[in-house]
Amino acid sequence: MLKNFFNKLIYKPDPIRLYSTGLSDTGQRRDHNEDNFLIDEKLGLFIVADGMGGHEAGEVASKLAIETIFNHIKELDASYKKNSKKAQANTAEIIKTLLQNAIEDANNQTHCYNLAKGIPEGKGMGTTVTGFLISTLDGPGKKKLYSFNVGDSRTYYYNHGKMKQLSTDHSHYQLWIETGKEGPPPKHNIIYKAIGPWRRIVAEQHTFKVKDKALFLLCSDGLTDMLSDQEICQILRTNQKQSLKEMAQALIDSANNAGGKDNITVVLVRP
Repeated sequence: MLKNFFNKLIYKPDPIRLYSTGLSDTGQRRDHNEDNFLIDEKLGLFIVADGMGGHEAGEVASKLAIETIFNHIKELDASYKKNSKKAQANTAEIIKTLLQNAIEDANNQTHCYNLAKGIPEGKGMGTTVTGFLISTLDGPGKKKLYSFNVGDSRTYYYNHGKMKQLSTDHSHYQLWIETGKEGPPPKHNIIYKAIGPWRRIVAEQHTFKVKDKALFLLCSDGLTDMLSDQEICQILRTNQKQSLKEMAQALIDSANNAGGKDNITVVLVRP
């Protein structure tokens, strides 16, 4: 029923993968996978979404978010190709606004479904999302990465044996850290921002220059709850001469060996 509700969306990412890979695993404790991911090298769009809300509902919420963002970016790409001769001095603002609109669109659709079911504010099906758009629309040689996230799925940057988190966790644990660690620490997996449960949502957004030999990792919390940043960095370092697919599989295997308490999704991009 839920799948039929969202089947009107157009969702056909380009299947060619030359510099990226994605893997998703159910894990050791779950009987179904609510994660989804998108790879479209032609658009330069990469997304991981971690659904919540129980069987089917979380899976649909994560897929809906990905489809909606994909369709918005596809429209932007078509618009630029049509008007390629016109200089776009405010490209960055156009992309940031478009990404926020895409997040709001996905949130409105999911939230309205929750309301129609009589589910109160802050509950119901929803999804986290993390991703980025690699754009050359700023001009020749000016390749930029526009990152966005809602919730606690993460984006990392890895280069020369060092790793840095680019996304921001929207969790009560992260707030506890940022406000001075007063009182007992809350659980890591309690988030205050996601697509669906709340009426309004604002995505975290950042812009970065894309450097040569850089590696980007997007993942659901099924990876980061099982492995520390140091462990993830060590796995990337140890497997840096392997293919991206082998590197992604090594991360998933390690998370499963550590307990695999949740669905695990990994997308690796070396632009």
